Amino acid sequence: MNLLIRNTRLLLPDGDRFRVEEADLVIRGDRIGQILPPKEAKASDDTRILDGERRLVMPGLINAHTHAYMGLFRNYADDLEFFQWLEKVQLVEDRMTLEDSYWATLLSIAEMLRTGTTSFVDMYMHSTKTGAVSGPEGAVSAAVNDSGIRAFLSRGMVGEACDDGTRRRLSEWLPEMELHRDNPRIRFLLGPHATYSCMPDLLKRLRDIGLERQMMATIHIAESETEFRNMARDHDGITPVQYVEQSGLFDLPVIAAHCVQVTQEDLRILKEHNVSVAINPRSNMKLGNGFAPLGRMLEAGINVCLGTDGSGSNNTQNLFQEMNFAGLVYKGAEKKARCVDAEDVLRFATSQGAKALQMEGELGVIRPGALADLILLDLDVPQFIPANNPVSALVYSANGSEVRTVIVNGQIVMEEGRLLTIDEKEVFARCEEISSRLGMKS
Repeated sequence: MNLLIRNTRLLLPDGDRFRVEEADLVIRGDRIGQILPPKEAKASDDTRILDGERRLVMPGLINAHTHAYMGLFRNYADDLEFFQWLEKVQLVEDRMTLEDSYWATLLSIAEMLRTGTTSFVDMYMHSTKTGAVSGPEGAVSAAVNDSGIRAFLSRGMVGEACDDGTRRRLSEWLPEMELHRDNPRIRFLLGPHATYSCMPDLLKRLRDIGLERQMMATIHIAESETEFRNMARDHDGITPVQYVEQSGLFDLPVIAAHCVQVTQEDLRILKEHNVSVAINPRSNMKLGNGFAPLGRMLEAGINVCLGTDGSGSNNTQNLFQEMNFAGLVYKGAEKKARCVDAEDVLRFATSQGAKALQMEGELGVIRPGALADLILLDLDVPQFIPANNPVSALVYSANGSEVRTVIVNGQIVMEEGRLLTIDEKEVFARCEEISSRLGMKS
């Protein structure tokens, strides 16, 4: 099916900035076809026309770090220090089934789609064991397939290279990749969990797999002061960033989540290896971990992208809220109003997320030939009036409720506020049942 969004406003790249332009937008299959002056596009018989009047069309947002199965953990482990939080969450994770992960992931995806996220980078803990590509037995990857969203999935890995847990996870995960090999919306990344949970031999093993299969990796790095101190104590004074570098994992393209506790030398290493950093300001604040040194990262030329983290440590999967916090908290933390501006933040959630995923020019941008992952926002809402500066409005005024229609890979998955691929009532009921069974309700 082809689509024509007629007489609308497009958020277009303008060098390192953005501009808004009135236009018609033609989508052919899964790609953006043409951008034409308003009312000039012609619709063929196989073209569906969408009215773009008083809408802003922008690239779908890219959530560069989350744990979608943690939709179940919303408002469960609040007001705890990081490692206390981790311990409480892990007790429940150990009792979750792969079917639980399916429904919880759908819950997170519903929230992401409703608030304009069309792609997400996920670290999960349940692979399908049945060969299912759809339905609860297919766990996280099936939830992605069924919902129509785009995802970059990494099975979390912990421990040593040759322990039983690693063997089991690899034996489940490698066949799962083959199941979705031809799915254009699902790609797989390597997922070593964190520097405090992965031994050097495991990082080296995953590095070797990545080189053999030409894969990326994502990993939590330097999220807390405790992690930073323990690394120095246990490994001859090195930092978490240096620990990962010594393992060779940075030989792969890597998205490093958090990087809150990093030195200037760490930033040099990250830049030298072209590591992208996914900042997660709301999660870092909630867990009392502080803030990534965003100003120094930008000065070092590091590619910064934006993540929500899981709902257990953020409580939402709303990237518009995350953009708002990113645009504000670093100014306060660094006492510097120009530390970051609205244009920077919007790039974090769009084109720089795409760059981190090695999909620069294909995602996070509106241009002919790019993948048609788009969102349409209602401009007739109080927070967008008056229309003084559309980019500032997206970062400082929007809250995600303005998203009306969502297109992923050229397919409409939400139309005028109605999700077309997810039965939300069933998802809500299933997640309430699972939460009760796991003893999560207070």
